[in-house]
Amino acid sequence: MPSTGEPTTVRDTPEYQEIQNDELFRAWLQMQQEAMENEFVEVDAPELAGHLWTREGLVIAEHEMLRRHPNFDDMVSEENLEVAVRFIYFVGETFRRALEGIWVLRPANPPERPEPLCVIDSPMWTAFHEPTHMIELAFDRRTGKEISWIFDRTVKRHQKWVAAGRPARGS
Repeated sequence: MPSTGEPTTVRDTPEYQEIQNDELFRAWLQMQQEAMENEFVEVDAPELAGHLWTREGLVIAEHEMLRRHPNFDDMVSEENLEVAVRFIYFVGETFRRALEGIWVLRPANPPERPEPLCVIDSPMWTAFHEPTHMIELAFDRRTGKEISWIFDRTVKRHQKWVAAGRPARGS
């Protein structure tokens, strides 16, 4: 079938390509990385000391989020938002590092999603990894195992993808 020249995925759209260079997004990434190194483990979540970017850290983080907050809305309320964003970044960054991924910004999609969304893009996956969605799921189910379960399955898929020679996305 001949190409129509139309984008085939969101990654192919001009809006997606353009928003990746958004200065606020790039500044947010830098700010979160600095917060991880300077404040998150020392002040916000000392339970994570020695467990940054690990599966064990994801288990600890999920338990801490559930212990501290009755629901996701409370976690991301104005008074808790700064630390909540650091937890969200921690989950996303742990996935990013394990999956050869990169942080990307998905353009807004009103009315469904009025604001852009920070997600992880992995070369093995056609979908994006959404840390916020994983955390919402953790609050909905409250098992204490949701994020690590997703991580375990995703890491296994990544290992298979690597073993298969890193085929192109969607192959």
